[in-house]
Amino acid sequence: MGLRAGIEPLSDRAISGNRLSRSATPARLAGSAAARWAMAHVAIGEARERKKKQAILRTAEDVTRTMGEMKGAVMKVGQILSLMSGVLPEEMAAQLAALQSSAPPMSYGLVHQVFEKEYGTGPERLFRSFDRAPFAAASIGQVHRAELTDGTPVAVKVQYPGVREAIDHDLANVGMMIKLGGLVARGLDAGTIVRDLEDGIRAELDYRREARWQQRFFEAFDGHAFVRVPRVYHELSSSTVLVQEFLRGQPFAAARELPQDQRNRLGEMIYRFCFGSIYRHGLFNGDPHPGNFLLLEDGKIGFVDYGCVAEFDVPTIEGFKRLIRALNAGDRAEWRAATEAVGILLPGAPFTTDEVYDHMHWYWAPILDDEVEFTPELAAEMVRRNTMTAGIGGQVNRHCNVPAGMVFLTRINFGLAGLLAGLRAKGPWRAIVKEYVEGAAPSTELGRHSAASTRFGSPI
Repeated sequence: MGLRAGIEPLSDRAISGNRLSRSATPARLAGSAAARWAMAHVAIGEARERKKKQAILRTAEDVTRTMGEMKGAVMKVGQILSLMSGVLPEEMAAQLAALQSSAPPMSYGLVHQVFEKEYGTGPERLFRSFDRAPFAAASIGQVHRAELTDGTPVAVKVQYPGVREAIDHDLANVGMMIKLGGLVARGLDAGTIVRDLEDGIRAELDYRREARWQQRFFEAFDGHAFVRVPRVYHELSSSTVLVQEFLRGQPFAAARELPQDQRNRLGEMIYRFCFGSIYRHGLFNGDPHPGNFLLLEDGKIGFVDYGCVAEFDVPTIEGFKRLIRALNAGDRAEWRAATEAVGILLPGAPFTTDEVYDHMHWYWAPILDDEVEFTPELAAEMVRRNTMTAGIGGQVNRHCNVPAGMVFLTRINFGLAGLLAGLRAKGPWRAIVKEYVEGAAPSTELGRHSAASTRFGSPI
């Protein structure tokens, strides 16, 4: 994660505001956006298109700035919207991308207050050195560089005071901010995103919980060929402060400047991390946005955030495998039965299997051919199908379900597909998943390195 140059700290106050006050600013933004669109529509000819583009850009600037300042669930929405490659206009997506890795930080006075509350002393008494200015700031906390008493460099994540209360209010009003995006992303269903947020973001507020999940991933990937998980210093961490190993690397945005073959390689590394975690360790890191990845100097990728993690038991994993095997075999009847068994499709939905498949197969589109390129168009279609409310797709969606414990899997649509589309990563995703589901031999060089360095301590 990296902090944007030139941004100023927040005033020396905690995040605050009740539901009414925290929804007043989005309401004003909505009014301003509606007025811009009205002005654009009364224009004629080329002036209309020019004013539409100006309206999109101005709205995007306002929304990005407001989301960054409000933080909490509102900012998290902006991060998710920014990953919907192909759904939002480029002007809005480009503005919202800033929320993936940075936001206006809180002042050092507030950081000191957090340490006083948790440890009874300031950070300067706990560390040999502690940088007052954060190097990254995001939706619920910011990260400072520090050194342990023995000189070991660490990253210290500090939660914003008041963010817990603010999120409670945000979740009741966050649909309003999504609808601002909906002005230019027709058909976007706010309910899908809000449900995902409500189940996930509250869990992200407990840094002790995050530390335990990160430890699980650290143990699973310690010594891996291309995955690096930072070590956690549990003895120095608390519910609002997380101390972990400092990883030196470039922000993920730097990948866009690499040659396509290197972007393909990075895409495969991320894909293998996500699906290898599920099928080899029963774990899923459900927040795959660029601010959580670092391109390390040794060619590995650092995965640095574990606030949104799900764990699957053996029967659930076997259910996933059954579904994938049916897709690979082209057996639609078995695929439907497996989809119902997992709980994604409700039994007895009043549609033919072909109708259900025509709508739902987009969820698995990357593994339906031997080689697929993630494009903004593909990512947009995956999102669109998942959030449709009208037509046959909307009718099918009303008979779909997100089973208990699997809510974070929807972030594959909003996160991983958009991330890889940003790289235009091309790869044999189908063969890669066969390695995990059917025990096939590694299909690529990275696959061989991964298999040789993966710990299979999990019962899965």
